[in-house]
Amino acid sequence: MLKYLNWHIVFSCLIIVVCLFARDVSAQASLDKLQFKSSKGSVVFAKHDSNFLIDDAGKMYAFNKKIIILSLLSVDEISQLHDEIKQVQVIANIGSELVYWVTPRPEYFFDVYLALSKHQDVLEIEPDIAPVTKLVTSGTSRQTSSVLVSQNAPLCDKPENTVRVAIIDDGFDFTHPEFDDLTVLFEYDPDEKTLATSAKNPTDYHGTRVVGVIAAKQDNIGVEGFAPTSEIIAIRQVSTWSSSIILAFQVAKLMKADVINCSWVLPLLSGITSLVIENVASASNAPIIVVSAGNSGKKACEVNHLSALSSVVVIGAINKNGNVAEFSNYGQCVDYYAPSSIASTSLNGYVNFGGTSSSAAIVSGVVAQLKACGVEYPLTKLTMVENILPAHVVNKNNIKSVTLIRSKGSEINEH
Repeated sequence: MLKYLNWHIVFSCLIIVVCLFARDVSAQASLDKLQFKSSKGSVVFAKHDSNFLIDDAGKMYAFNKKIIILSLLSVDEISQLHDEIKQVQVIANIGSELVYWVTPRPEYFFDVYLALSKHQDVLEIEPDIAPVTKLVTSGTSRQTSSVLVSQNAPLCDKPENTVRVAIIDDGFDFTHPEFDDLTVLFEYDPDEKTLATSAKNPTDYHGTRVVGVIAAKQDNIGVEGFAPTSEIIAIRQVSTWSSSIILAFQVAKLMKADVINCSWVLPLLSGITSLVIENVASASNAPIIVVSAGNSGKKACEVNHLSALSSVVVIGAINKNGNVAEFSNYGQCVDYYAPSSIASTSLNGYVNFGGTSSSAAIVSGVVAQLKACGVEYPLTKLTMVENILPAHVVNKNNIKSVTLIRSKGSEINEH
């Protein structure tokens, strides 16, 4: 009888041990899945390997084993929430709430993530991810069916206001002669965390093209910008890390940008990034955020998650007949359409700048100039420039020509 009882006790203990082990394995497995908010709602990522997460559709996202949170806690308080947190940095604020970039020891990423996600004072949490390796700009140098001209649209004889334009893009070449008179207020690279935005290689040119459309000087030589008296905030944003994009918009906010140009697309926009952008748009100086629809020939809402934000102005491309260009993204998320081929600056001189990147840059330039001319609500006056069309009138095929207004009394027509 004693032997039977001893064996029964041993067997019971074994069952308990197995159950506890299974529970630990299950708990550890649950740590390999992350649920958080995006601009499209809740998403779930699973661990693919040490460098990538994977969603339910099988798409992989790079992650750097860092965590982004929104909280009212202080840096010290967050640092004390887990022993394996190495560093806590503030990268943005939304009112009194702070956005933190939390660096845990890599091997404890999921443990720290779980601990933070359960804390009542952590309001939002997400992994720092990159949907694609490099920011997908919406420009091309190929010839398109739209108008190609040298831009110059002051819209008033003498600007009343100084307007600040932030351009979030890749590299800038401010040594170009077109920028001799340009005021560059601030330069910042959120990826490198440096005060420099120069192009790093021959393909790092897109920012140079965008700034040329917006702010090249007016001297009847080369190209001329729509808003040449603008002060430029240059933000070299090459990657798609959520932390870097958040930093980029925070810089634009701190520098009190009046117009923010984003000639690029994002296939996934994190929830905290969305909140940061919405907060920037609600600043007291009423900045206007201009976003390109993208060049996939698809619905902008589905392809470019930036376009789904109510606070941004989304620009598609039209051809010379006033219809949506074949390559342009379209749909209910697009607000305006503009020509998609225009002469601009490049690393080696000048280039035909096409795609919805140039369309967005044209609108940013016109909005900046309208603000400089003292127009209080520039978006309501965009259609005074005949080639910029509200989305609801596009595709009606009632536009016989596209007209780019230049200086007072001067027009260039493309029939």
